[in-house]
Parts: sequence; C-alpha cells; structure tokens
Amino acid sequence: MNEIRYPLSSLIWDYLRGILGTGVGLTIVVANEWNNQLVWLFVGLTILFAIYTMATIKKQMTRFRISEEGVEGGWLSMRGVKWDELRSFSLRYYPVSRSRKRGWMTLSLQSATSRVDIDSTLPGFSDLVKRAGQEARRQGIILDRVTADNIVAVESSLKDQ
Repeated sequence: MNEIRYPLSSLIWDYLRGILGTGVGLTIVVANEWNNQLVWLFVGLTILFAIYTMATIKKQMTRFRISEEGVEGGWLSMRGVKWDELRSFSLRYYPVSRSRKRGWMTLSLQSATSRVDIDSTLPGFSDLVKRAGQEARRQGIILDRVTADNIVAVESSLKDQ
C-alpha cells in the first residue's frame, strides 16, 4: 500500500492567494465605515477568500492510499473505490490560459457507493491514471471521448519522461 499527499510545493500559490485575498479584504472592511455600500462587496470577497484558504488546508490534510485492491482518499474519513468495483472513470483537463498549455487534470473514480477525485498535483498522478485506465479496459467500461483523449495525453507524457 502506498500513501501519498499533496505536497506543500503544489499548494503554496493557493495558500498565497487565499491568505493575501483574505488579508486585503479584511483590511478594507476594517478600515471602512459600515455606512459605505461598497464595504459589503469586500465582506463577501473576504468570506470567499477565507473559504478558499480553508479548502486549501483541507486539501493539504487529505491523504490517498493506493493498493492492489483500489484507491482510498479523504482527510477525516477515507472513502474508497476498489478496482473490481470501478463503474465510472473520467479524466478532465482544466486550462488556465487560452493557449491550453498550462492547467491541471482531475481524475474521478466512482463505484456504486463511493467516489474519489484526485487532481494532477498529486505525486504519481500519471501512474494512477495509467492503472485506472487499465482497470477500466479490463472491466469493459466505455470511456467518453474527452477521457480517452486525456489518457492518451497522459500516457504520451509518461513516454517523454
């Protein structure tokens, strides 16, 4: 069994954005008088950045266990998908620029009772995608076009390494 977590290096920019956004928003809220209508916009933004920071903390605490039986993931309680119970498999790419050269991928594995979502900043993500693809083929799961294309992209990047 292999247990892995998101490394701090992959979350540092998320922490920076969340903490800076919360700090700037909070500073503006505290410095302004409440009779100003614009202050409510910054109250909302401060709350959103605080939630974003808490989600980053949750992501850092999340751990995944990968074994011959399947994948488990969670931070307080573990949810898992066994390879022989795999029912759905999708791999999505989310670009951050129009050129589509930078972005991240999200792998979703689902059984009849559970779902595990993993993003590409997790160490060993490519190997996990390869293993999930093998299990999906073994069980005859029909993949949508987007997932199939993304698997080819991940496997070609493995060959380039």
